[in-house]
This record gives sequence, structure tokens and C-alpha cells, in this order.
Amino acid sequence: MDMDVLVFAAHPDDAELAAGGLLARCAEAGLRAAIVDFTRGEAGTRGTPEIRAAEAAAADRVLSIACRENLGFPDSRLTETIEARLLAIEALRKHRPALVAAPYVDDLHPDHAVVGRIVSAAIYPSGFHRIVTGSPPHRPRALVHYMNHTAFPPTFVLDVTSVWAKRMEAVRCYRSQFHDPDSKEPATNISAPDFLEKLAARFRHYGSLIGADYGEPYFSRGPVPVLDPLAICGRRS
Repeated sequence: MDMDVLVFAAHPDDAELAAGGLLARCAEAGLRAAIVDFTRGEAGTRGTPEIRAAEAAAADRVLSIACRENLGFPDSRLTETIEARLLAIEALRKHRPALVAAPYVDDLHPDHAVVGRIVSAAIYPSGFHRIVTGSPPHRPRALVHYMNHTAFPPTFVLDVTSVWAKRMEAVRCYRSQFHDPDSKEPATNISAPDFLEKLAARFRHYGSLIGADYGEPYFSRGPVPVLDPLAICGRRS
């Protein structure tokens, strides 16, 4: 089944943390969305790959994700290889999305940056007929990059106010990663008691730039097509 949107991520929870509003907006509009995680998050300080997989499945149910797969690359050891690019091409061809979202190509976490670059390098050759994979050629109409650690000047900001509660419900499915006063595992930035509050502050900031309560920032290399100019200023939805 063709997907409307495909989100690539380095680890389970990246898609929800950074692009959860996009995914929730897809569900709200009755669109089909899929997620492809490159790793199982096994190098993470807290939880286990099995716990993360169960948490991802719970988040999928919240966001009505049509399909999710994991490419099984080693966490924290991702590199830009031909193998990785070909698997990204196969995912693009299998899911046949119109819109693709991937991490920004310059991020504090090297896995995020590498996935962004792998996907960027896969988009165009995904349409080459003489690159043979298990699915026929397909070239998405657009690629956008979402924000993880490192901020960038956004090309556009998606208003996610209407789906904010749903978005954060999906994020909270990853309970192993967030603050738990009874946990004996080492502390991380994400497990800080105020992490979710700071996360919300980031999206309130970007929302304020477009006159919305919450907004998700995205970067596009090329121009973003607009069919309705009045929609830019919020006169139409």
C-alpha cells in the first residue's frame, strides 16, 4: 500500500520526538504514514531494544501508523555505506511515499546526521530503473528534514496545535527513556525531570513564529510549493 508520508529515523522515538506532529496531522487528515528506524536503539543508556520495540508499537497505535520497520543497523555505529543507501532506496520503493521526512544532515548526534545524509543520497537514485532492488523504482515528490538536537533556520513551520495532545501521548509511550524517580539506570538528558517541559518550550517557540501555540520546524533544500497563498498567513486551513 502506498504511503502518503514516510519518516526515516535513526532510533525508535526520534520520529515521535521530532516529527510526531507531522505524523499526528497525517492521522487527523486520514493519510497513511510509515516510519523506518535504522537501529533498535541498543546503545541507549536506558531501557533495552525489546522495551523500545514495545514502546514504538504503542506509539504507532496512538498515531495510527500504517507500517513501521527497522533496518537493524548498529546503534551509534552508523556510517554512509552503499548498503545503507540501497536499503533506504528499497524502503522508498516499497512504501512509495509522496513526502519523506528525515533528520537534519548536521546534528549533534552523528547517527541522526548520517541518516539524514543517507536518505538525501537515496531520494534521486530511487527513481533509477537500472538500480535493481525488490521493488519497482519510485521517486518521492519532496524531502524535508526535521530538527533533533541542532537548531537550524526553518524553511517552514508546521502548525501542530490541533494534534499537540496526541503528539505528546505518543512521545510518552517511551517511558523507559524519561524521568522515573524509582529507576536505577544512569541519568541522561532525556531522563531529566524537566525534559518534556523543555521539549514543549521548543515547539512553543517555533509555533510563536507562525502565530500558533505549537509548531514543528522543517528544512527543505528547494522551494516549497504553495497552492493557496492565503493559507500562508492563516486565512485558510
